[in-house]
Amino acid sequence: MVEILQQNNWIDDRKFLKSCVRAMVEQGNINHPAYGTWTADFMLRQNENRAFLGNFLNDPRVLWRHKRREKIAIAGIILVAKWLAKIKQRSDVSCRLCQRAREQRGANTENLPEETYGHINSAFCDGIATTVTAAHHFIWRYLYASMQAAQTPASKLRFVTPDKENSMHTLWQEEGFEQIYSRELLTEKAADVEKTIAVKDHRRERYDFDPTMFYENCFWNRKPDGTVIDKNH
Repeated sequence: MVEILQQNNWIDDRKFLKSCVRAMVEQGNINHPAYGTWTADFMLRQNENRAFLGNFLNDPRVLWRHKRREKIAIAGIILVAKWLAKIKQRSDVSCRLCQRAREQRGANTENLPEETYGHINSAFCDGIATTVTAAHHFIWRYLYASMQAAQTPASKLRFVTPDKENSMHTLWQEEGFEQIYSRELLTEKAADVEKTIAVKDHRRERYDFDPTMFYENCFWNRKPDGTVIDKNH
């Protein structure tokens, strides 16, 4: 890409296309599509695309303060530390919510994450994690209960975690999962998936000590949001 930019090939459509094809040949990807449909699929999802956002902003029933917050978020000018630093109103981009939460529990306040709009609305923010997690659980349990209530009399589905999350290890012991799948084979298959997930810095020491055991523990300690058993299978 740097070479293409330096040669100004991107200005001419035909030259740019030839450069892209040449690069794919060099990388051995000539038999694969040059692009995917992920973005198009994402934007065209029912009730979750730009049209839905437009309907929300044009809906007279939506309070102005909600519309205003949404517009500010879309414009990227929420008054978080990252934006304030960009307009020279703050020198530090560290998350103030994380700092406050860590100070309250006496933890180290070094290497704080950047305070961005996405960060302060996620469970990765120490200052908001409890609220975000509680909201997540409330929404999921409502959906879970709704699906359970909508079952027909002929349904063979059994909802095994209606009130709380259980680890895979607990579910295996209490729900007789060994009748469904071999523990050894499931561990092997799960490890292949776990290996695709980046190891966080604070877990690096455990990973370095025994990678195989690390991935196994990761899987068996995971707590699915909800678990349903199909008695027909």
